[in-house]
Amino acid sequence: MKPAPFSPSLHALRLALGTGLPLLAGVLTGNPGPYLYVALGALLTEPSTRLGAYRERFRISAISTAIGMIGCLIGPVIAGHGPVSLAVLILIGFVSGIISGYGAAFSTGALNMLVLAIVHTYAAGHMPPWMVALCFAAGAAFVNALLALEALGDRSKPERRLRAELLRALATLARAEGATASEEARRAVTEKIKSAYDMLIEKRSHNSGRTRELARSADLLSLANQLTISIIAARKHNRDCADVAIMLESMAAAHEAGKPTPPAIGKDEGELYRLCRQLSDRLWNPLDAASQERVAVRPHRPFSRAALSARLRRLVVGREVFTAAVRLALCIAIAEAAGRIVSGDHAYWLPVTVAIIMKPDFGSVFTRAIHRSIGTVIGVLIAMSVLLLVHADLGLVAAVAVLAAADPYASLRSYAAKVTFLTPLILIMIEIAAPGPPLHYAMQRLVDTLIGAAVVLVFGYLIWPRSQTVRLRTTFDDAMETVNGYLTAASSAAPNLGEREFAAYRKLSDLRTQLQKLNAEPPPAGREAAAWFPAVVGAERLCDVISAYAEDRRLGDPPPDAQRLERATRALGNLGRGEPGTGAAENPDRFSAVEAEIAWLSGYLRDLSSAAASAPGSPALR
Repeated sequence: MKPAPFSPSLHALRLALGTGLPLLAGVLTGNPGPYLYVALGALLTEPSTRLGAYRERFRISAISTAIGMIGCLIGPVIAGHGPVSLAVLILIGFVSGIISGYGAAFSTGALNMLVLAIVHTYAAGHMPPWMVALCFAAGAAFVNALLALEALGDRSKPERRLRAELLRALATLARAEGATASEEARRAVTEKIKSAYDMLIEKRSHNSGRTRELARSADLLSLANQLTISIIAARKHNRDCADVAIMLESMAAAHEAGKPTPPAIGKDEGELYRLCRQLSDRLWNPLDAASQERVAVRPHRPFSRAALSARLRRLVVGREVFTAAVRLALCIAIAEAAGRIVSGDHAYWLPVTVAIIMKPDFGSVFTRAIHRSIGTVIGVLIAMSVLLLVHADLGLVAAVAVLAAADPYASLRSYAAKVTFLTPLILIMIEIAAPGPPLHYAMQRLVDTLIGAAVVLVFGYLIWPRSQTVRLRTTFDDAMETVNGYLTAASSAAPNLGEREFAAYRKLSDLRTQLQKLNAEPPPAGREAAAWFPAVVGAERLCDVISAYAEDRRLGDPPPDAQRLERATRALGNLGRGEPGTGAAENPDRFSAVEAEIAWLSGYLRDLSSAAASAPGSPALR
């Protein structure tokens, strides 16, 4: 369980209205069938409109809805054709896995397409497919209309909130005391900068050239990187950090509130004060003439060979995405076969369970299978209680609205918590649209979920190679190559770090995230991930001392002699290969701290490699 980073109150309101109002209309008109698909469209689309810039949220919603509508059209067409239906669903599962590799919008749409195709293959109703698709699109349009009303109030609020969170993270770093608190604060800054860069990259990918707003965002992130380095260096000498933390907190509060003028920034000399003043100018004042003169990137002509080649290159997916798609297709095939044998009237829940758990970009398959099983058990008990106590359709509609509003809050806690509310929500929606023996169906849903989770664990997880040693080693080497580039840039005659510092921290942050996902899995993956955590902590510590060294270099300290630098970069490039580290430093200068961290990392990785090689059945690190 993790603390909620923000309060999704508006998200909860949109979800409650998007599901509750269509069902209410269906109950009042006596024809809930079409309105169920409207509510389903709102339910499946709303998660894609939760965070980010409004323009980007509308784009993601449009793409995911369009792809999801394909499932509404395909399902009824392939229904009732026996082996042909099964083969087409397996193919759709594979295509869904491939599409998921193209980004968040396509991933959400691919899941919707697969789920809707499965449901309509099994439960093709009396409505024509085109009407089902239109009802689904109407639900998506409804929640997007509610989102548009929110956007009219404050169009730039998501970006301002993100920038304010970054400023607060920098303030926390400035006032952090102790090694543990400093390390956690620095990682938090890296995560906030990474989120801001992700938003910037996404914006750039949908603009033909560099706009003034994109240039402003890039300048802000560059200043945040510089300020991070300066804070790390200043904390070594306890210079000005407390005052800077107060200034950053004031700037964050004023910027998030949309105040027209910035808070007063001190006139003191010093690097931290100078960077804070520059950051304040970028947040509240237009870009200067020099910053506005950006060279626009000329887009290719839409149908030129270069443009077509660029689009085709984007369609190529890596081996990991292809393997995940094969696993998904295999599990869909087995779930379909099992569903035809053991399930009853709602056999589609077994392959639907597999589809949701097996999504390759949703985190650990093992953890999601366990969480979904736990959440379903609790959710079925909640649904049974509601259906036993509430008999009026209007009361059930109210229950759906309450459960839908609770879902965003539960999603911030864990996947098990989300499923706990999503399970009764779906069961009650089906009861409103197609009344039947609810308790029987609830138990059937529970059995299908447990069987689906078992299929995923066996055929989507256990039978595949699970050792992550080679993958972790490759990812770590890639990160350390970036760190080595950071060290080389800091040691140059005229240090110009640009984005190298952030790139190094981001690589290590991504590696840490990967380790945290693997750590929840059973051996050998969990055990291997745990063994790599000290190496990642050591690499982050190395980045910190490089940042302090880079700041001193920028302020005029001379670089180390060429032989020391060459030994350090060579040792950093050969970590864990059995070669000696940098050795003891001859001079106790700032660079000696860099050498000491490289030596520690080299020794730890040699020990890790020896332990892996001596363990029975374990592959060596190299």
